[in-house]
Amino acid sequence: MQLLEVPFISLPDIPGPTTAAAALDGLLVTPLNVNPWPQYEHSVQAGFSIAHCGSALLLKFRIKENYMLAAASANGDIHKDSCVEFFVALGDDENYYNLEFNCIGWHKTGYGFNREKRAPLPAAVAAQISTATSITATSAAGRPQFAWDITLVIPAAVFCYHNLTSFHTAHARGNFYKCGDDMPAPHFLTWNKVQSPIPDFHRKEDFAGIRFQ
Repeated sequence: MQLLEVPFISLPDIPGPTTAAAALDGLLVTPLNVNPWPQYEHSVQAGFSIAHCGSALLLKFRIKENYMLAAASANGDIHKDSCVEFFVALGDDENYYNLEFNCIGWHKTGYGFNREKRAPLPAAVAAQISTATSITATSAAGRPQFAWDITLVIPAAVFCYHNLTSFHTAHARGNFYKCGDDMPAPHFLTWNKVQSPIPDFHRKEDFAGIRFQ
Protein backbone atom coordinates (compact mmCIF):
# COMPACT_ATOMS: atom_id res chain seq x y z
CA MET A 1 0.00 0.00 0.00
CA GLN A 2 1.21 3.48 -0.81
CA LEU A 3 1.94 6.18 1.75
CA LEU A 4 1.47 9.82 0.79
CA GLU A 5 3.63 12.31 2.67
CA VAL A 6 1.91 15.71 2.89
CA PRO A 7 4.51 18.46 3.45
CA PHE A 8 4.00 21.46 5.68
CA ILE A 9 4.40 24.90 4.14
CA SER A 10 4.36 28.07 6.18
CA LEU A 11 1.57 30.39 5.08
CA PRO A 12 -0.35 32.95 7.12
CA ASP A 13 -3.64 31.68 8.57
CA ILE A 14 -5.87 30.22 5.83
CA PRO A 15 -4.54 31.42 2.45
CA GLY A 16 -6.62 32.27 -0.59
CA PRO A 17 -6.53 29.78 -3.46
CA THR A 18 -4.29 31.99 -5.62
CA THR A 19 -1.67 32.12 -2.88
CA ALA A 20 -2.03 28.38 -2.33
CA ALA A 21 -1.65 27.67 -6.06
CA ALA A 22 1.64 29.56 -6.21
CA ALA A 23 2.96 27.67 -3.18
CA LEU A 24 1.93 24.30 -4.60
CA ASP A 25 3.58 25.01 -7.96
CA GLY A 26 6.96 24.45 -6.34
CA LEU A 27 6.06 20.99 -5.00
CA LEU A 28 6.09 17.46 -6.39
CA VAL A 29 3.28 16.51 -8.76
CA THR A 30 1.97 13.05 -7.87
CA PRO A 31 0.65 11.15 -10.92
CA LEU A 32 -3.00 10.22 -10.93
CA ASN A 33 -2.57 7.47 -13.49
CA VAL A 34 -3.79 4.13 -12.17
CA ASN A 35 -6.51 2.79 -14.48
CA PRO A 36 -8.16 -0.15 -12.67
CA TRP A 37 -10.71 -0.50 -15.50
CA PRO A 38 -8.74 -0.53 -18.79
CA GLN A 39 -11.89 -1.18 -20.80
CA TYR A 40 -12.42 2.58 -20.54
CA GLU A 41 -9.92 3.89 -23.06
CA HIS A 42 -8.88 7.50 -22.64
CA SER A 43 -6.08 10.00 -23.25
CA VAL A 44 -6.38 11.86 -19.96
CA GLN A 45 -3.27 13.01 -18.10
CA ALA A 46 -3.75 13.88 -14.44
CA GLY A 47 -1.75 14.65 -11.33
CA PHE A 48 -1.96 16.56 -8.07
CA SER A 49 0.18 18.45 -5.59
CA ILE A 50 -0.72 18.56 -1.92
CA ALA A 51 0.48 20.31 1.23
CA HIS A 52 -0.90 21.73 4.45
CA CYS A 53 -0.27 24.92 6.37
CA GLY A 54 -1.54 23.63 9.69
CA SER A 55 -4.95 25.25 9.52
CA ALA A 56 -5.85 24.14 6.00
CA LEU A 57 -5.23 21.44 3.41
CA LEU A 58 -3.97 22.75 0.05
CA LEU A 59 -4.59 20.65 -3.04
CA LYS A 60 -4.00 21.37 -6.72
CA PHE A 61 -5.09 19.03 -9.52
CA ARG A 62 -3.58 19.37 -13.02
CA ILE A 63 -5.48 17.81 -15.93
CA LYS A 64 -5.10 17.45 -19.71
CA GLU A 65 -7.95 15.91 -21.69
CA ASN A 66 -9.63 16.09 -25.08
CA TYR A 67 -13.11 16.86 -23.77
CA MET A 68 -14.60 19.01 -21.03
CA LEU A 69 -17.98 18.96 -19.36
CA ALA A 70 -19.39 21.18 -16.61
CA ALA A 71 -23.14 20.56 -16.44
CA ALA A 72 -23.66 19.96 -12.71
CA SER A 73 -24.13 22.48 -9.93
CA ALA A 74 -23.51 22.30 -6.18
CA ASN A 75 -24.15 18.83 -4.74
CA GLY A 76 -25.33 17.61 -8.13
CA ASP A 77 -23.86 14.83 -10.29
CA ILE A 78 -20.36 16.29 -10.21
CA HIS A 79 -18.84 12.90 -11.08
CA LYS A 80 -20.44 13.02 -14.52
CA ASP A 81 -18.50 16.17 -15.45
CA SER A 82 -14.78 16.76 -15.88
CA CYS A 83 -14.24 15.87 -12.26
CA VAL A 84 -11.54 15.39 -9.63
CA GLU A 85 -12.16 13.89 -6.21
CA PHE A 86 -10.53 13.41 -2.82
CA PHE A 87 -11.93 10.84 -0.37
CA VAL A 88 -10.44 10.74 3.11
CA ALA A 89 -11.00 8.96 6.43
CA LEU A 90 -9.39 10.65 9.44
CA GLY A 91 -7.74 8.65 12.18
CA ASP A 92 -9.30 5.22 12.62
CA ASP A 93 -12.78 6.37 11.62
CA GLU A 94 -14.73 3.91 9.46
CA ASN A 95 -16.66 6.85 8.02
CA TYR A 96 -15.06 9.08 5.40
CA TYR A 97 -15.47 12.40 3.61
CA ASN A 98 -15.99 12.72 -0.14
CA LEU A 99 -14.94 16.01 -1.75
CA GLU A 100 -15.75 16.17 -5.48
CA PHE A 101 -15.11 19.12 -7.83
CA ASN A 102 -15.82 19.77 -11.48
CA CYS A 103 -13.59 21.86 -13.73
CA ILE A 104 -15.31 25.16 -12.89
CA GLY A 105 -15.33 24.68 -9.14
CA TRP A 106 -18.80 23.36 -8.34
CA HIS A 107 -18.51 20.74 -5.65
CA LYS A 108 -20.27 17.91 -3.89
CA THR A 109 -19.29 17.06 -0.32
CA GLY A 110 -20.45 14.40 2.07
CA TYR A 111 -19.65 12.14 4.99
CA GLY A 112 -20.69 8.61 5.84
CA PHE A 113 -19.95 4.91 6.14
CA ASN A 114 -20.32 3.82 2.51
CA ARG A 115 -21.87 4.84 -0.81
CA GLU A 116 -25.44 4.49 0.44
CA LYS A 117 -25.05 5.79 3.99
CA ARG A 118 -23.93 9.36 3.31
CA ALA A 119 -25.07 12.83 4.25
CA PRO A 120 -24.09 16.13 2.61
CA LEU A 121 -21.86 18.37 4.70
CA PRO A 122 -23.77 21.35 6.11
CA ALA A 123 -23.90 24.15 3.55
CA ALA A 124 -22.10 26.59 5.84
CA VAL A 125 -19.28 24.08 6.29
CA ALA A 126 -18.86 23.27 2.60
CA ALA A 127 -18.89 26.99 1.80
CA GLN A 128 -15.57 27.35 3.64
CA ILE A 129 -13.79 25.54 0.78
CA SER A 130 -12.31 28.06 -1.66
CA THR A 131 -11.24 27.23 -5.20
CA ALA A 132 -9.41 28.76 -8.15
CA THR A 133 -9.53 27.28 -11.64
CA SER A 134 -7.67 27.86 -14.88
CA ILE A 135 -8.61 26.45 -18.31
CA THR A 136 -6.58 26.61 -21.52
CA ALA A 137 -7.87 25.29 -24.83
CA THR A 138 -5.59 24.37 -27.74
CA SER A 139 -5.90 22.37 -30.94
CA ALA A 140 -3.52 19.75 -32.35
CA ALA A 141 -4.12 17.86 -35.60
CA GLY A 142 -7.66 19.16 -35.66
CA ARG A 143 -8.47 17.84 -32.17
CA PRO A 144 -9.11 20.07 -29.19
CA GLN A 145 -7.18 19.63 -25.99
CA PHE A 146 -7.99 21.22 -22.69
CA ALA A 147 -5.46 21.83 -19.96
CA TRP A 148 -7.05 22.81 -16.69
CA ASP A 149 -6.18 22.98 -13.05
CA ILE A 150 -8.09 23.56 -9.87
CA THR A 151 -6.64 24.64 -6.54
CA LEU A 152 -8.54 23.85 -3.36
CA VAL A 153 -8.08 25.39 0.07
CA ILE A 154 -9.85 23.15 2.57
CA PRO A 155 -9.82 24.51 6.15
CA ALA A 156 -9.56 21.99 8.97
CA ALA A 157 -13.07 23.02 10.04
CA VAL A 158 -14.51 21.42 6.89
CA PHE A 159 -13.84 18.05 8.53
CA CYS A 160 -16.57 18.98 10.95
CA TYR A 161 -17.20 15.57 12.48
CA HIS A 162 -13.71 15.40 13.96
CA ASN A 163 -13.16 18.72 15.77
CA LEU A 164 -9.97 19.02 13.77
CA THR A 165 -8.04 22.21 14.51
CA SER A 166 -4.70 21.45 12.87
CA PHE A 167 -3.35 19.01 10.33
CA HIS A 168 -0.15 18.80 12.38
CA THR A 169 -1.91 16.30 14.62
CA ALA A 170 -3.80 14.39 11.91
CA HIS A 171 -3.31 11.03 10.26
CA ALA A 172 -5.57 9.65 7.59
CA ARG A 173 -6.32 7.17 4.84
CA GLY A 174 -7.70 8.15 1.45
CA ASN A 175 -7.60 8.15 -2.31
CA PHE A 176 -7.60 10.65 -5.17
CA TYR A 177 -9.56 10.32 -8.40
CA LYS A 178 -10.21 11.73 -11.87
CA CYS A 179 -13.41 10.77 -13.64
CA GLY A 180 -16.00 11.87 -16.18
CA ASP A 181 -18.91 9.46 -16.34
CA ASP A 182 -20.94 11.37 -18.94
CA MET A 183 -18.07 12.49 -21.14
CA PRO A 184 -17.53 11.19 -24.71
CA ALA A 185 -14.65 9.09 -23.35
CA PRO A 186 -15.68 8.02 -19.83
CA HIS A 187 -12.70 7.36 -17.57
CA PHE A 188 -11.98 6.44 -13.97
CA LEU A 189 -8.43 7.09 -12.76
CA THR A 190 -7.14 6.58 -9.23
CA TRP A 191 -4.02 7.29 -7.18
CA ASN A 192 -4.14 4.04 -5.19
CA LYS A 193 -5.38 0.99 -7.05
CA VAL A 194 -9.02 0.03 -6.49
CA GLN A 195 -9.85 -3.67 -6.40
CA SER A 196 -13.29 -3.80 -7.98
CA PRO A 197 -14.61 -5.32 -11.23
CA ILE A 198 -16.55 -2.12 -11.99
CA PRO A 199 -15.72 1.54 -11.34
CA ASP A 200 -16.28 2.26 -7.65
CA PHE A 201 -14.55 5.11 -5.82
CA HIS A 202 -16.31 4.38 -2.52
CA ARG A 203 -14.09 1.44 -1.63
CA LYS A 204 -12.49 2.57 1.61
CA GLU A 205 -10.79 -0.84 1.70
CA ASP A 206 -8.53 0.54 -1.02
CA PHE A 207 -7.63 3.78 0.73
CA ALA A 208 -3.91 4.30 1.29
CA GLY A 209 -2.05 5.99 4.12
CA ILE A 210 -1.73 9.78 4.30
CA ARG A 211 0.81 11.26 6.71
CA PHE A 212 0.96 14.97 7.49
CA GLN A 213 4.47 16.23 8.13
